Amino acid sequence: METSYWNRNFILILIGNALLFMVYNMQVPVLPLYGKKLGLTPGQIGIFVGAIMFAALVTRLFVPWFSERFSKKILLMVGIFLYLLAAVGYPLLGSFGLLVLLRLFNGLGHGLTTTYFATSAADELPHQKIGEGMGYFGIGTMVTASLAPLLALAVVQHYSFQAFFLTCIGILAAALVAILGTTAKPRRVQNAVKAPVFDRQFLPQCGLVFILGILMSGVMTFTPIYAQLRHLTAISGFFFVAAIAGVVIRPIVGRTFDQRGPRLILMLSTGLLLIGVILIAVVTSNWLLIIAGIFYGVADGAIYPTLQAWLFKVTTIDNRDTATGMFLNAYDLGMGLGAVSLGWLVEGVTYQGMFWVLALVSLGYIGVALRASRSTNQLD
Repeated sequence: METSYWNRNFILILIGNALLFMVYNMQVPVLPLYGKKLGLTPGQIGIFVGAIMFAALVTRLFVPWFSERFSKKILLMVGIFLYLLAAVGYPLLGSFGLLVLLRLFNGLGHGLTTTYFATSAADELPHQKIGEGMGYFGIGTMVTASLAPLLALAVVQHYSFQAFFLTCIGILAAALVAILGTTAKPRRVQNAVKAPVFDRQFLPQCGLVFILGILMSGVMTFTPIYAQLRHLTAISGFFFVAAIAGVVIRPIVGRTFDQRGPRLILMLSTGLLLIGVILIAVVTSNWLLIIAGIFYGVADGAIYPTLQAWLFKVTTIDNRDTATGMFLNAYDLGMGLGAVSLGWLVEGVTYQGMFWVLALVSLGYIGVALRASRSTNQLD
């Protein structure tokens, strides 16, 4: 009889991950507005927001070294503490240089937590349930992400940015408590040959998630400001319906992946992503912004977990940390480069022009996704 993966460790890891990503998603709509309030230019806002991704990328280059010397529980605790350090510093340090420095510390924590939350959850799952289990793992993230923009913008609008950062600190403390309650698994004895930080067999998934990161960075970083310039008030609703759509679609996506592999899901979801980006580019009303959020949310809720589950299907336990580090680095590199380059692009072609560029990238993404998965059918 198959043992359920719904054990204490998996549940606490899911909760800790969900709380951490709640803070991340609370910062998505607020930090650009915070930067604008401080007088930063669009290019500076892009650097401020995107710096977290570059620091996370560098951190993950040391994943094999970390895994040899520390338990995943310890690494998760350190990562959450670095998130806490940044949250304390944001309201205290107002200069551009110091904010970027704090964002880099935030990125060190982001690199550790995103890597080891995902691999810790995967370690609790039977191989034949990877798609389903990671789908439910992602639901925890999406549920809190659905609440994050509503809570974040409400706190900022009714109280202050300082109250917002205090809220982040409280949520991160709860995530730390959740991880303290887990049982650390013994570190595996490594083979004589160290696992590499780069492996060509993971390039299809990493290439696809890199492009996804560019697209997501444009939507998440600049939609709040674009909506504000268009005198729209439904930006929190946009992120809310996007997260709800992601929650609804993930169990369906997980089961479909386990049965049919990634190709069908990628074909449909990349098309929906294109529609969502076009709707943002032409948005003229709150209702149209909400509809765009639904398309964007379904696409985001389908593409990312499909690529992640596909990655775990082609890895072994020994190279899982390396694969996850590569995958998340590719995503964060896309997010970081996207935020910075698109911020500069805005200064030349306006916000609407930037979203039309993203629509062209989305169109090309459909073809790239189908090509990368063309030889992939049912995965054993």
